[in-house]
Amino acid sequence: MTESSEETKPYAIKFEHRAGYLYVYAHAEKDSFDISLGLWKDVASYCRANGFSKVLVEEDFGTDNDMTDAYEIMAEARNVGFGGIRIAFVDRHPDQMDSNLFSETVVRNRGISAKVFATVKEAEEWLLL
Repeated sequence: MTESSEETKPYAIKFEHRAGYLYVYAHAEKDSFDISLGLWKDVASYCRANGFSKVLVEEDFGTDNDMTDAYEIMAEARNVGFGGIRIAFVDRHPDQMDSNLFSETVVRNRGISAKVFATVKEAEEWLLL
């Protein structure tokens, strides 16, 4: 089953139920604090509403947040509902990997099971362990 968000948002988001996990694809021309926080809130809400404990997020955002915003967004991970949800993350923009690895550290330091990957295949393999 695949669903898309029908609301007017500064990003497009698609949810796909896959065997053993939720796959999420998100696209935006640019990133910002509000866009990223909105995306992560949407993902957490969808996981809770549909009983998913594993999620693979593939992001295609044309720009990246600065480190301060990345820290603040990831520091909110437990507050927006990611406790007990395993998260695999893939960014289609390899030049954003440093920021993503920083975000991984921040969220893991808050007790969230999350890991950043270069490919969807690697992410899926880890997620389904």
